[in-house]
Amino acid sequence: MASAKEHYDGHLGPIYSWMAGDFAALKTRSADLFDRLGLEPGSSPRAVDLGAGHGAQSVALAERGFEVFAIDFCRPLLEELRHNARGLPVTPIEADLLELDRHVPPPVGVVVCMGDTLTHLPTTDDVEGLIRQSAAVLAPGGMFVATFRDYVSRELRQEARFIPVRSEDARILTCFLEYSESTVTVYDLVHERVDGGWRQRLSSYRKLRLDPEWLERVCAEAGLRTIERESSAGVITFVAVREPVGG
Repeated sequence: MASAKEHYDGHLGPIYSWMAGDFAALKTRSADLFDRLGLEPGSSPRAVDLGAGHGAQSVALAERGFEVFAIDFCRPLLEELRHNARGLPVTPIEADLLELDRHVPPPVGVVVCMGDTLTHLPTTDDVEGLIRQSAAVLAPGGMFVATFRDYVSRELRQEARFIPVRSEDARILTCFLEYSESTVTVYDLVHERVDGGWRQRLSSYRKLRLDPEWLERVCAEAGLRTIERESSAGVITFVAVREPVGG
């Protein structure tokens, strides 16, 4: 079984843009969320995009006037981000998310961690550490925004664990889930046409099953007050605000 980094570097990273679909649509979806949350640069114009991938959130934030620090461990995705963010104030940073405090100078107006990034961390202790680092760099009133898959409220069974992700004439991606108490093992099966035949590639890695109630408690301990926690189509949107010191 691969680590999340190994899985993306050697398996999903090279086809991530194809898997994710239309970049403009992804960016618009992020921009709509940021509109709803009223995100504006204000007095703290820096933003951090954790697990930035190919840049849908980073570009949406930069187009709002933020100076964005885009952190990801997958070099091919960061190269795509550079292309997608050309001309915008986005700084790609190839690093582990848990090194956030080494790469981003406070204060920061917003930290986003979207696209299931939180569940890719190795342990819940790492999630707690990332929340503490995010709270430490946020300005008072700054916002932490996360989206992640709901692997807690419902456990897929039998054939439902086979998920068709995307397909076209020359490539098919299918995902299979295997649950344990605290994690879900994700098997990404890729079939690609090569020289008139089909080649199969398979890699697997573990994701965390994150309980949003637990995450709310972790945020509170770090000085972040939860203002939104909702689930839609199997994805949880979680938003918290940095409390003023002494507040």
